[in-house]
Amino acid sequence: MIPAKQAAAGAIRLIMFAGFAAAALISAAPAAAQPAADRERCMNADAASPPDAVIAACTAIIDAYARGEAESSEAATAHVGRGVAYATTGERNLATADYDRAIAIYDRAIGLAPNNADIHLGRGNASFLKRDYDRAIADYDSALAIDANRLDAFLGRGRSYYQKKDYDRAIASYDRTLALDPDHTEALAERGDAHEQSGQFERAIEDYGRLIVLQPANPKAWNNRCWDRAVTGQLEPALADCNEALRLDPEDADAIDSRGFTYLKLGQFENAIADYTAALARSPRQPGSLYGRGIARLRSGDGAGGRADIAAAKAVAPDIAEVYGHYGVRE
Repeated sequence: MIPAKQAAAGAIRLIMFAGFAAAALISAAPAAAQPAADRERCMNADAASPPDAVIAACTAIIDAYARGEAESSEAATAHVGRGVAYATTGERNLATADYDRAIAIYDRAIGLAPNNADIHLGRGNASFLKRDYDRAIADYDSALAIDANRLDAFLGRGRSYYQKKDYDRAIASYDRTLALDPDHTEALAERGDAHEQSGQFERAIEDYGRLIVLQPANPKAWNNRCWDRAVTGQLEPALADCNEALRLDPEDADAIDSRGFTYLKLGQFENAIADYTAALARSPRQPGSLYGRGIARLRSGDGAGGRADIAAAKAVAPDIAEVYGHYGVRE
């Protein structure tokens, strides 16, 4: 199993509020400040925030905007924040409706101030969250035409290309981000992911290594470098990386799986089986863990168990054997 990507989840919260301040340009008149508690709960929510509380706080801001008691910038932020909260509860249609309302606010703002990079950036971010990556890229390009060194626009464009699986263009945008800020941790993590997805494992290892220097307590960075080192046959360093990832986060199923993969390539089949079994206890339908355990069982003499695991893996991911064949693991 390729380790869980760092870009996808973190990007949502990181891009939510970039570029929103300029939407205040379209406010018709000064508005009363929203209660601080609602602003805090809506605009500073994170993955641990209860979605219902975020939705309620953002709705309060949206309702205040309808009464003329909040700025349009706050309303755009609240629609995006509520959309993200709806998305986390599986209410994708409601999330999309909120992103569309935020985009409509930006459309009006751009009509008034077409040369404001912040507004294009904000609309691009809302389009990204809506998964309209082509429109997001167009807005990021517009922002960069106005401000050629706008780091957030390069970063957003890289994320959009990554989601489109256009990894070369994603890497090029991350390169521009890192040229402006060589220690930008999100760009390093996400460029590493793009290098990995495009099969440039050594470059991914370099990016994750730089990230580890900046964030030595980041278990995902250690896990991702473990995986790429194992794929490229650097097995003892890979094992050390996985052990560090698990020291930092002992319950991380992805890191347990990655260590199982490393043990499998080392020929330590009992250790591989133990790790894959532990990973499956946390993520029962993970095809990589099922397939890896199946191979380890076959090679340790458990033909029936191995074939059962491999069949279960192929039922979830029919191409799993081809994927792992590229990693040097075959039945």
